[in-house]
Amino acid sequence: MSAEKWGYGESVGATRQASTFGDWKHAYISNTEQQEATSTWSMWGNPSSPGRILSYFGRVNYDYANKYMATVTFRADGSSNFAKGHRWGYFPSVSAGWNISEESFMEASRSWLNFLKIRGSWGKNGNCSIDNFQYLATIAIGGADYYFGDGDKEGKTLGSYPNKLANEDITWEKSEQLDFGFDARFLNSRLSVAFDWYDKRTKDWLVAAPILASYGTGNPYINGGDVKNTGVELALNWNDAPIRDFSYNVGVNLSYNRNKVTSLKNGEGIIYGSSDALSSQTDYISLVKVGEPMGFFYGYKTLGVFQNQEQVNAYRDANGNLIMPDAVPGDVIFADVNGDGVISSDDKTKIGDPHPDVYLGLNLGAFYKGFDFSISCLGAFGHQIAHSYRDFGDNPLDNYTMDIASARWHGEGTSNRYPRITASPNSNWKYISDIYVDDADYLRISNITLGYDFAKLFPHTPFSQLRLYVACNNLHTFTKYKGMDPEVGYGNGSNWAQGIDICSYPTPRTFLIGVNIKY
Repeated sequence: MSAEKWGYGESVGATRQASTFGDWKHAYISNTEQQEATSTWSMWGNPSSPGRILSYFGRVNYDYANKYMATVTFRADGSSNFAKGHRWGYFPSVSAGWNISEESFMEASRSWLNFLKIRGSWGKNGNCSIDNFQYLATIAIGGADYYFGDGDKEGKTLGSYPNKLANEDITWEKSEQLDFGFDARFLNSRLSVAFDWYDKRTKDWLVAAPILASYGTGNPYINGGDVKNTGVELALNWNDAPIRDFSYNVGVNLSYNRNKVTSLKNGEGIIYGSSDALSSQTDYISLVKVGEPMGFFYGYKTLGVFQNQEQVNAYRDANGNLIMPDAVPGDVIFADVNGDGVISSDDKTKIGDPHPDVYLGLNLGAFYKGFDFSISCLGAFGHQIAHSYRDFGDNPLDNYTMDIASARWHGEGTSNRYPRITASPNSNWKYISDIYVDDADYLRISNITLGYDFAKLFPHTPFSQLRLYVACNNLHTFTKYKGMDPEVGYGNGSNWAQGIDICSYPTPRTFLIGVNIKY
């Protein structure tokens, strides 16, 4: 069994402006000018949020003649994040394997098949990672201060309010996974193969449920739906026998995953992401909907940019009416998806998927006498990233990326994707559309290393290894993505959203020189 408890200690802090010194060495709260304006200082203090988990678990292993293997596990976990009657989750699992290559009827194949094992497993696990006390209607102190009477309003009265709806029935999120696969080695174990097929169902998904603003308080966590992940994984490795002083190895792994939301437990059947996702005054871009991938991108499709007034006049519906009568050259051509002759929220549709279809890993190593060389690559394919091109202001003088500065429409024929820049908020940039969504396929050289073991050159030294090496991490990324890093992305306030790039700091390129010494 195990028992965990957290929440010891407290935090306290203060900020104050107008330092009496001009350096960081003396940057203490007390070394500030005595100002009464509350906008120049603040203080706070809070206890750490408490929580506990109590767990019981056990495992039984079985192995008969290295041919038939099985494992059964069971665990029970209780979390203080849930109300009494909902705190305990029970998570069994079972796995079995058959080492076919040990059977007598496999004798004839041992010259080329050195090992073959088929296996299968089924199991459950749980997630309780939410904020504490979601099952209680907690009260926030402060932030709702008010004045009594008709006087000069010089002194506020401290106010409190319920800061969220309670959900007494919230309980564990559960994931159930079925897996079948095999492991094999061929040609004197030079070639190894591992294959897996899996089906993972996440049920009672823990999510902060959207509610109407008329409720007047924060939204509760609920067990909000079910998600399905299915896919395959394949790993191939080749380790060749040394040829004189030279040897090498090659490894490739591929994985394919398909993600889909299978149910949502609210009336609308949709969960919306946070607004202001890409810039100030923009709408949400991430959406959860039954039948679609988790957090897919949702917005307007575009058909290019109006190059001249003739194109504006020619964009009409089946009845001959102008679809965008207020448009001017340089504006985005939004697609009338539902064909009603009007560009509205009813024309929004799926414009991208942040989940890669395929992940790739590649490893190569070579050894010659005292030299060693290795290179590792990783990649992802078949997904998109929502890319913000500016900061969170609305001033036309705010920074845009160079993509917009150089590729925006500024005259007929200059751009058919990025619209004109305007001196006030405009639907061109305010509407979430596919101009923000880019393909993000990439292949990255994540590490390359070259080393030499000087103990091979001087065998009479007291060292069994004296290796000097140089290495580079994140050497180069092959991609057409226009942002700084195709691996960078976040969810804009929603723990289920991903693939949103607001110019986060990219993965650095690092160079290393090191020594390995063994006696």
